[in-house]
Amino acid sequence: MKKVYILTYALLLALILSPASVFAQSKTTPTPKKLSVPKEAPPSGIDLSLSPTYLTLRTNPGEKVSSEFKISNNNSFPEYLKISLSKFSSSNTGRPVLSPLDKGDEFVSWFETPETEFRLNPGQTKTISVRLSPSKDAALGYYYAVVVSRISEGEERDSAILTGSIALPVLLDVTSKNAKRELQILDFKSENLFYEYLPANFTVTFKNTGNIHVVPSGDIFIDSLFNKNVATLQVNDGRGNILPGGERTFVNSWNEGFATRVMKTKNGQPIKNSKGENEYETKFDFSKANEFRFGRYTAHMLVVYDNGERDIPMEATVSFWIIPWKILGGMILVLVLALVGLRSMLLPIWRKIRKVS
Repeated sequence: MKKVYILTYALLLALILSPASVFAQSKTTPTPKKLSVPKEAPPSGIDLSLSPTYLTLRTNPGEKVSSEFKISNNNSFPEYLKISLSKFSSSNTGRPVLSPLDKGDEFVSWFETPETEFRLNPGQTKTISVRLSPSKDAALGYYYAVVVSRISEGEERDSAILTGSIALPVLLDVTSKNAKRELQILDFKSENLFYEYLPANFTVTFKNTGNIHVVPSGDIFIDSLFNKNVATLQVNDGRGNILPGGERTFVNSWNEGFATRVMKTKNGQPIKNSKGENEYETKFDFSKANEFRFGRYTAHMLVVYDNGERDIPMEATVSFWIIPWKILGGMILVLVLALVGLRSMLLPIWRKIRKVS
């Protein structure tokens, strides 16, 4: 009888510790519960930081691609957050424009992330991993945004809130033989033909005439009548993308010189006039007296973009003048007064010499 009990116990123990039983236990996971959100409203607005500021991914049709981003809570209280998806397009300034997804947007089924809701403590940074699994017939570019927003008590958890949120643009390039990367310069100009003082501002507008996103980059070289390359400005130093069919304008300012106009500020805030416009003042940096800007200048822009095979260069040129008429007028006035004074001093001496002779 004792042997029977021992044998029965051994069989039960073997069954419990068998690989099949262990596998079954590991597969049994509880259904995840939704995050419990406090009923009290947060004391202030959302203040989050994302790094990087966008994701650029590339893969082949039917092949998965993974990436990650970090999100930081800059507030002094916990944030209860959710992740959702929205469509992403770009304005001519490069700022993302978000819109809700349509029922036919297959991108939703490609997107995976382990957590869609989470709590982020004050000062905490969390790494969010994402994975995209495009279909086998996917091709060219797909542009969506990962939206991180607050969870409010009683709200629809599956809805995407586009206000009071922070968005991470996702640019997915699914390789295709039909990909066409092509960029054009629509306009390159100086804000003014004549400047009294620096800064001199330049705008360049590109248009993407292809069917995949493109990143232009390059420099603006500024020459004077007497010197080559007196300044160099970097175009699109943030490596911003231009989406297919879209236009984007980049602004560069040249403000290195003896005399420059700067915005008036008080306690770090701009001072405005009665019309609500920012006020400016002229500042003189005597350590840069050798950089007195005067005369005709030429800005020559050279940018390139990758067409998938090689870098394609593009060039444009614009001329402008810097005429600090107040400084020049003051110098002329001082010179005239000096000549008048010199004449008044020398005239009596000249008359005495004539009398003697």
